[in-house]
Amino acid sequence: MRNGGLYIHIPFCHNKCLYCDFYSGGVRIADWENYVKCMLNELKIKKNGIYSDIDPSTLYIGGGTPSLMPMDYLSKLIQGIEKMYGHKDWKEFTIEINPEDITEEKCKGWKNLGVNRVSVGIQSLDDKELKRIGRRHDAESSIMALKLMRKYFSNVSVDVIYGLPTQTPASYLKTLEQLVALEPQHISVYSLTVEPGTALHVLDQQGKIEIPDEEEWIKLNRIAPDFLRSKGYLRYEISNYSLPGYEGRHNSSYWEGTPYIGLGPGAHSFNGYNVRESNYPDLKRYMKLLQTDVPTGYFQKEILNDEELREEMIMLSLRTSLGLDLLEFEKRFGIQKRNELDKKAEKLIKQELLQLNGNNLIVTEKGQNLLDLINRSLI
Repeated sequence: MRNGGLYIHIPFCHNKCLYCDFYSGGVRIADWENYVKCMLNELKIKKNGIYSDIDPSTLYIGGGTPSLMPMDYLSKLIQGIEKMYGHKDWKEFTIEINPEDITEEKCKGWKNLGVNRVSVGIQSLDDKELKRIGRRHDAESSIMALKLMRKYFSNVSVDVIYGLPTQTPASYLKTLEQLVALEPQHISVYSLTVEPGTALHVLDQQGKIEIPDEEEWIKLNRIAPDFLRSKGYLRYEISNYSLPGYEGRHNSSYWEGTPYIGLGPGAHSFNGYNVRESNYPDLKRYMKLLQTDVPTGYFQKEILNDEELREEMIMLSLRTSLGLDLLEFEKRFGIQKRNELDKKAEKLIKQELLQLNGNNLIVTEKGQNLLDLINRSLI
């Protein structure tokens, strides 16, 4: 059996945040009982198919807004999964939570189900910034939620976004300072991206919202690495910081090429070799097909060729502090491809964008802000 990860997508929200391009719909349409049945049916199919030799050691429930899922249905889902695999000793079991959904009763329920890591979508501790991106919570409720999380869980992660409308370097730094004072073990820091199809994109096109320009973005981008390092947080991936020993195990599987199984509309799976499956982001289609005896047509399959696998290995590995293992690259793709890569990397090393640490090619601090350029140069 191979180690792997299991991802569960909960595609329901109270309302859509302006910047969000993940697949989700209103919680009013949630048929929790049948949705749980569909996900367990999908897992059974995958477990008997090309993922039969995978034994998940990490479980991640994302969305959407997983913290909206009623506890009895979440319990049925987890019990069904654990019965299928014959264990409940998850090395990491994470659930994403919105601050406004957190109660003492829910904390007890999640903990009793085996959750040992929570990821809280804070985004900002400035009320004006939160309002501008359509978040339902405010700074005060976020702080109270984090304090309650710390009471029940010893591994708490928070999400922060920079580049928000009306955000300044001072307000962004204040958010980070307040969060660090609450002592979360893990902090994910993302740059706001204006994705086509989102409400934020429409407002931006209409000139109704002001996004920081490139100069302002550069100032904001420089704040977290220095500040979080000074507080003892290690930057183990381009967007992720943790106290020593609290690196996210599940998400690391994506960057390391470990196999994973995804359940729910819009979820992705990877067999660890060359097959990727993507569920169509269509709840009605998913619910209709997964309730049949032999469901087909709810996902699309992609067979990755050697060139695509090489590109993916380079791009994902260079996101991490460990970098690209050149010996493993050579083992998988041959000495000729290794020599070609070495030649391309040489110029970037001279420019101090990359460095060699033994047999690992690592992005320097200078290069972390130019990762797209580095990838294009190597690929």
